[in-house]
Amino acid sequence: MTNTRKEEGGLTRDRLVQAALGLIQEEGLEGLSMRALADRLEVKAASLYWHVRDRRELVELLAEAILETVPAVSGRSGWRGAVLDASSALSRRVSAQKDAGRILLEVPEELERSDTFAELKRQLQTAGLHDSEAREVALTVMVQVITAGRPAEDPVLEAGAAASIAVDSGSRGVVLHAGSEMETLIRVAAERGAAAPAIVRGETVVVRRLRGVGLGEIELNPRHPWRFKIQGATWNTVLDVGAIDVRDIKLDSGAAKVECYLPRPRGVVPIDISSGVVGVTLHRPPGVAVIAEIHSGAVRLKLDDYSSKAVVSDVRWESEGAARAADRYELRINSGVVQLTLDNKATAQPQPHVELRPAPAGKSASALEILLDGVESRVGTRRP
Repeated sequence: MTNTRKEEGGLTRDRLVQAALGLIQEEGLEGLSMRALADRLEVKAASLYWHVRDRRELVELLAEAILETVPAVSGRSGWRGAVLDASSALSRRVSAQKDAGRILLEVPEELERSDTFAELKRQLQTAGLHDSEAREVALTVMVQVITAGRPAEDPVLEAGAAASIAVDSGSRGVVLHAGSEMETLIRVAAERGAAAPAIVRGETVVVRRLRGVGLGEIELNPRHPWRFKIQGATWNTVLDVGAIDVRDIKLDSGAAKVECYLPRPRGVVPIDISSGVVGVTLHRPPGVAVIAEIHSGAVRLKLDDYSSKAVVSDVRWESEGAARAADRYELRINSGVVQLTLDNKATAQPQPHVELRPAPAGKSASALEILLDGVESRVGTRRP
């Protein structure tokens, strides 16, 4: 793809690619079009098609150009250090180019053609993985680095500030619950196979578990109030947060099979369920007040004694005394929500003690570190 066919005016494929990267750096990937690129190069749009067939081929060239400029590294010894060094080099390059991650993930086949992939695969084979395993893990490493984005220093939480956690798109089998005697913001399970990979950026935690059986666990520091977002598409998520000060919950389109064990609310706590969410069960302690705004088009609802196969017009539902309750959940059920149940079968737990002073965020157990732990465990079982 790197041949540079010239035409009148000095336009080359390489010049076209660099101009496209510059345009994206200024306008984002949404700003990339053949017309906008032609204007930037001061040529007619038809001239571009001498060098690229269509936008797809242009994105392939952009991905190739980004990956070609990931610097080779030769730092720490050992396969694990080499993998981490190569991952850091890729992360820095992705961070330097706006929307690089989106470009690379749009044409994932380019990842396996890169020198970075070849080096990662070679190091993983050195560790003891078979060829097919090394190929799969190398690709997983690159995708993790690309989706993780720019590394950020973890600032200490401001006093009284709420932390937030997002179970990210593609996750399956994640359970979140309160920990005990915690100094860090989160804690993963001691058994790596049962852990849910998580990245901490300041007061924000992002969880993305793409593999594994059963439920991967994350413990949350109950000294902080928490906000939750389940970002579709996700599958089989459990919020066992009866011992946590919950500030709000958002279930995004595509989330499926979500079960929440709720605490007694402090003040008005919103729960927003987007269109396209399927299979939600909300358990609250007995006597907890709820007001629900239900939009037409929601299907198969059961809120305590109220039930509906299909909501044909907007409905407001209240549990007994909810309108006068200062502490309550306000539930918004959007059109397109399918199969939602609300009951009062959660066990009431003591109100969590929320710290009014900052607590250290600590070091997160990143998805990459957990993945490499898994590699070490796998190759360790093969050694005599």
